[in-house]
Amino acid sequence: MQQKFVDIPAVFAGADVFITGGSGFMGKVLVEKLLRSCPQIARVFVLMRPKRGKSLEDRLKTITDGVLFDTLKSEHPDALRKVHPIEGDCTQLKLGMSAESMERMSDVQFVFHAAASVRFDDPLKDAILTNTRSTRELLDWAKTLRKLRAVVHISTTYCNPELLRVEEKIYPPKMDWRDAIRMAETLDMPTLETFKDKLTQFAPNTYTYTKGLAEQICHDYRNDVPLVVFRPSIVTNTEREPVAGWVDNFNGPMGLLLGCASGVVRTGLLDLKKRINCIPVDVSIKAIIVAAWKRAITEPDTGILPVYNSAAEPDKTINYGTLLYDGKVLFDRIPLTNMLWAPGGTATSSKYIFYLLFFCCQLVPALFADALLRIGGKAPFLLKLNRKIFDAQVSLRYFMNNEWVFVNENFKQLEYALSNADRKNFSTNYFVQGMMEYYEIAILGGRRYLMKEPDENIDMALRKYRRLRVLNYLLKSVLAFLLAYCVYRKYAL
Repeated sequence: MQQKFVDIPAVFAGADVFITGGSGFMGKVLVEKLLRSCPQIARVFVLMRPKRGKSLEDRLKTITDGVLFDTLKSEHPDALRKVHPIEGDCTQLKLGMSAESMERMSDVQFVFHAAASVRFDDPLKDAILTNTRSTRELLDWAKTLRKLRAVVHISTTYCNPELLRVEEKIYPPKMDWRDAIRMAETLDMPTLETFKDKLTQFAPNTYTYTKGLAEQICHDYRNDVPLVVFRPSIVTNTEREPVAGWVDNFNGPMGLLLGCASGVVRTGLLDLKKRINCIPVDVSIKAIIVAAWKRAITEPDTGILPVYNSAAEPDKTINYGTLLYDGKVLFDRIPLTNMLWAPGGTATSSKYIFYLLFFCCQLVPALFADALLRIGGKAPFLLKLNRKIFDAQVSLRYFMNNEWVFVNENFKQLEYALSNADRKNFSTNYFVQGMMEYYEIAILGGRRYLMKEPDENIDMALRKYRRLRVLNYLLKSVLAFLLAYCVYRKYAL
């Protein structure tokens, strides 16, 4: 394997870049990081679906108006002019791109395929078209790019979820990806759903299954395209840059923690002893850029497809019990202003006990609260919200009751490939100040960026929290007294 060293900004200088999924969580961070740390980059093309009543430019402005891009705007005021939205749709052939758009992007040197539907309950037909066929369409187009230097396919460490130890290699297919695409294109949705369990070998969801199929496509195209497969684990808040703690979605542990902090989530279908593997989004994005750079300056051995597991090492993971305990400790000090009840609850790995607890601790209170809202002339929402919480917990049950070990030697080697100059902006070290310190930053970020609660209202939130905690104790005491009284009446009299 031959390698000629050139630093990362120099490799991206003057280069056109194409990104799918640029409006998603990782995609936004990728766009921002490329523009900020590779200031001589030429054009950044971002594939975007059209939306009724909104131009692509309006959608792009909505994305870049957020706090994530504030540092970039202050350091490089004109950088966003390099971002060009391209109309397209990953569910369509040729990614829904016009011939004019493809001609415009004929000089693209780097391609990052981050687009995917991460919903676990997507019908198999939709998941195949979005997550699997789009990979084939992208790679077929990439083969036509005369200046292409690297393609990074962003997968997931959980694309073979039945394996609890995952190495940095492509695993044997469960199904030929060509047959899967052919069936998705020819069979209607109800028919394909009928055979879903058989076809997927009872995979826990369609997302991880179809991402696994996409990796098979990458394996088959490995000699046609300068390709890299990059697998993040559970991607969480930024650790350091461009702003610490930033997050834009409730996926992963942040949704669980904020749900508990709001007093809405009181029952968990999970094994508290199982460890969760998280990687900060800014760390993963830096590693993606480093992987693309390394592929561009390296001539790999024939037939080798570089695979990177962007996952935390075992000593940098924590179990769900510790996560929830530390989250509660922090929210005791910095609670949410909009909490509905004092945080608390119970977790179990038994689905039957979970059903009982969920009914008693969440559905019954939700029905009662919604009734009060109706009486007060307000729109009820808790029952509908609890349905979503129930569906989410059931769909995540397999992942919250198992534990994985991800071999990540290739990922760790990315740090050692950097020069001292590049290490300043692209270091892939993570949890530098400490793991618990990171989770404190992440929880504060969830409060600020997801719940939209400014730090200035913490004192007010603390007063509300103390009142709700007293009411919670009083309610429990009354219920305990009534239960004891009923038992006494039945057995003592």
